[in-house]
Order: sequence, then structure tokens, then C-alpha cells
Amino acid sequence: MQIHKSLFRPQLANLHKCCAILALGFLSSTAWSQTVEPQPVADPQAADFDIQPYYRQVDAIPNKPKSFAKDKAPAKLLPDFSPWWIESQRKSLGNVGNPNSFSVENLYERALRNSKQIQVFSDLPLIRETGIQEAKGAFDTNTFLRGMFGHDNDPVGNVLTTGGANRFEQDAWDFEAGVRKKFVTGGEVTLSQKLGRLDNNSIYFNPNPQSTASLSLSIVQPLLRGAGATYNRSIIEIARFDSLVAISEFVRQSESHLLEITRTYWALYAARVTYLQKSRLVEETQNVVDELYARQKVDAQKTQLFRAQSSLATRRSDLVRTEAAVKNAQDRLRALTSDPELLNAPDSEMIPSDRLVLRNLKVDPQNAGQSALRNRPEITQGFLQLNAARVREKMAKNEMMPELNLVLEGSLKGLAGSDVGTSFNREYTEGGPGYRAGLVFSFPLENNISRARYERRQLETRQQISQIKTTIDTVLLEVKVSAREVTTAWRETQAKYEASHAFTEDIETLNARRKLEDLKDEAQISDYLDTILDSQERKSLADEEFIRAAANYQIAIVNLERAKGTLLAYSDVSIIRGKDENNKLPKLWLEKGARDDKNVVPSEK
Repeated sequence: MQIHKSLFRPQLANLHKCCAILALGFLSSTAWSQTVEPQPVADPQAADFDIQPYYRQVDAIPNKPKSFAKDKAPAKLLPDFSPWWIESQRKSLGNVGNPNSFSVENLYERALRNSKQIQVFSDLPLIRETGIQEAKGAFDTNTFLRGMFGHDNDPVGNVLTTGGANRFEQDAWDFEAGVRKKFVTGGEVTLSQKLGRLDNNSIYFNPNPQSTASLSLSIVQPLLRGAGATYNRSIIEIARFDSLVAISEFVRQSESHLLEITRTYWALYAARVTYLQKSRLVEETQNVVDELYARQKVDAQKTQLFRAQSSLATRRSDLVRTEAAVKNAQDRLRALTSDPELLNAPDSEMIPSDRLVLRNLKVDPQNAGQSALRNRPEITQGFLQLNAARVREKMAKNEMMPELNLVLEGSLKGLAGSDVGTSFNREYTEGGPGYRAGLVFSFPLENNISRARYERRQLETRQQISQIKTTIDTVLLEVKVSAREVTTAWRETQAKYEASHAFTEDIETLNARRKLEDLKDEAQISDYLDTILDSQERKSLADEEFIRAAANYQIAIVNLERAKGTLLAYSDVSIIRGKDENNKLPKLWLEKGARDDKNVVPSEK
């Protein structure tokens, strides 16, 4: 069948009239509602919070704090300081098989690739990001389709119903299809097409059967409560803030994990050195016991022999405990890295290859505090949560207003006999558009629900401000303590070195006296053995305290970077975004020395 162009002119004219009337009303209501609220805050630290007093507090931190001590400074470590245990520590401690050397950087890389704990942390931001897409779902375009058939067979109570028949019988079917969409202004637009057919036994129903068609466009635009782009974007903004909070949490947890690897690494180093020192102490003690045995018939007393044997047994038990500390540290490193190569070799020996940093690193507490205020993920989280609280507060304030909606409706309708196609065609060719406009108002007089929600949001905002202040105070305290710990650990290392050096010279003097045979009297020799036994114990303790202080100094340096919020940058570690090759899901991971061509996730400040 040929369709002439002239047929479409009245159709388009009627359709344009209907759409123009409704679009004019929708645009005017949209422009009015856009002025209801200001735009939301986007900058995480642009909320109404004055952070400058904390910067002034940091500026007041002395760069060179005074010490209570009036004694002279501890002895400096000699530039060529190289005790025997530095090289011995890099060798296998025993016949345990398959020794392997590791640097702390190497363990970082293994953890970044394999650590299950880091993988748990990395999924949290991705889980939170799905909330953004979910919030955008409120503005999805929804299609709907409805079809129904009905048959009526009712008794007649009025002769005008059928014109004579005792029962009213009717067959009816109708069909409706359309789309519905909510816009960012809060308005909801529905466009639908209805088709129907009625057939009954009433003589007054003309034409019989008859078909109907109706094209409807409906717009409901809030003017007060729920109006405006700011209000309707709020859920998306809150979801975005939550995802950024999760990124900061990922950074915080990752830095803590790397710091724990550092702690365990240097604990292993200290335990291995202590094991070597105690092994030598056991050998030296065994020599004293052997000599006392040899002199038992000359001048050695049983009490001296018993004391030497007791010291030997005690030092052997200490050696057993130290060996357990070495193995515990190795197992903890395996667990922290989750590296299959290490986990599948539980009996392999892990040998730290890094050298001790035994020089004074200058610490600037003011610079550390300023860096913490800019970079600590806990502070970033606090500001993001404050912004989210303010968005919720603005939403609650909006919801206190009355509900006032502008309703615009327009339609085109057609009627025909049994041919539905004819009624659909007449929908556009006959008559003109019908339209309605009105307002719907609703407001609870007490408004208890909205008032309670608004007050709760205000309290939550106030609570979050206090939480930020508490967080900043805690962070600055950590920075002060961490900066002081670097200085303290270095001074302690110097003091322990001085004590160890003094006890070493003491033993060397005792041995030199023995070699020069300054002791002629047998009783003096016996007393000498007793004295050297005590000196060995004191030197062993001093050596153990020195290596522990030196290890703590290495940890303090890294811990200061964590306190500043820069440990990932200090370790050249970046957050990378990509796809999981197995299931194509999004994935975040940490990578050391990431290249520029990779999708590096920036830090949110």
C-alpha cells in the first residue's frame, strides 16, 4: 500500500505541538530547580575546615630539640667499623641446606606480587567503586511493556447498560509500551504508547467493536523537595567519596604491610647476628670449662667449675632460643610475602643481604609534619568522610521542604472500529493534542521524620569534624615520636657501640695479660678465669643490645616515612589499575618502579 507524504504532515504537526508544550514546561521547571541549591564541594580538603592552625603547630616544632643529658656525646662509630659478624651473617649459619640471600627491596617485590593480604586491601576500592555505578542507576532509562486480556460477564442493573440484554458481556485487551527516565534535575519523564480493543453486547457502544490508540507524555518535576541537580547527584558524590576513602585505606594498609616486612627483615638480621655472637660465646665458655677441668687438681675450685658449667648450660639454652627466633622471623617473612617460592621451601635459609645504615641521617621534624598533613591517608580519609557528611546534611536539609511537584501531561488519541492500525493512524491525523498541567503539594505538619534526619546529619557532621581533629592530633604525635625515634635510635646505637667496644677492649686486655704471663700465681689464674667469664657475659649482652639498637635504627628510618605518609613513594611503589586476565574484572595492584605507560592511580589529596 502506498503512503503519501501528505499523510505525515498533520501527524508531525500534532506531535510537535504536544512535545513543544511539555518541553517548555519541563525546561522552565528545570531552570527554576537548578537555583535551589549550590554545587557540591569536590575538593577533599575544601570543606569548611581550617587546617592552617595545624601547619602553624608544625612550624613551632624545634628542629634541634634540646637533650636532658649534660654528658658528652656518645662515641662515634669508626668509618671502617666492620665487626666480624657482618660478613659471617651473610653466610649460612648451619647445615640446613639451600641458603638464599634477600634484600628488603626484593621482599617488597615478592609481597607486591603475591601477598594475599595486599590483594585483600586492593579489592576494597574496587568494591566501593561499584557504588558509583549503582548510584548512577537511578538515572537509567527504563523500558516497560504491559499486555492484558479481560472478559467481563456481569448482571445488568440498569437497562441503559446494554439496551436490553440481562447480562453485560465484554472482551477487552490492551497493550502498552514505553520508556521512563529520571533526569538529574529530579524530573521523571514517561513516554508510552497504548493500544486497545473493546467488544461488548451493548447497543449504545458505537462503533462496536472499537479500537483505541493513545500516545502519552508525562513529566513530573519536583520544585522543592528532591529538586535540583545538586540533590540528585548527591548519592553519586557520596559513592565517589566512599571509593576515594577506600583508596586511602588501601594506601594505609599497604604502607603498614611494607613496614611490617621491614620490621621482620631487620628482626631476622638481628636474630642471626645474635645467634653468631652467642655461638662464639658458647665456644669461649666451653674453653673456660675445659681449662677449669684441667686445673681441677691444681687450684680450680668446684664452685668455679659449677659456675662455669652453669653458664655454659645457660648460654646453650639462649642459643636454642635465638635459633627459634631466626626461624620464626623467616616463617613470618614467608607469610607476609605469600611468595610460593618461599612457602614451598620451608627449610631453606633466608639470609639478609642489606648492609646496616650506620650514619646519622638528619631529620627535619617540621618538614615531616608538613608532609604528614599533606600525605597521610588517615587525614585524607577524614576530609573525604567530612565532605560526604556535608553532602548528606544538605540532602537532609532539602528533604525538610514541602513536596511540590509540577505535573505536565500531553496525549494524542485515535479511535476506530475493529482495525487497531486505523486507530493508531488516526492518533496523528485527526484532532489535536490534549494536555494538562498542575501542581501536587504535600507536607506533614509535624515533619518529625525529616527534622530528625536533618538533626542527625548535623550531629554526624560535627562528629566528623571532631574526628578529623583527633586524627590530625594523632598523626602529628606519630610524626613527632617517629622523628624523635630516628634520632634516639641513632644515639642509642652510638651508646651501645661504645659499651660493646669497651667490653671488647676489656676482654682483649684480660687475654693479653694471660698471654704475657703476668699472672704467676695459680690462685690468680683461677680468679682470672672467673673474671673473664663475667666479662664474656657482659660483652655478649652489650653486643646483643648494639645489634638490636642498630636494627631499630633501620626500622625507625622506614617508620618515619610511613608517619609522613610517603612510604610508597619512598619505596618507589605505585598503584596500578588494570584488568584481571582470568575473569576480566577490574584489578588494582602495587608495582615497584611502574613505567609511565601504565595506568597509575594518582593519590587523592
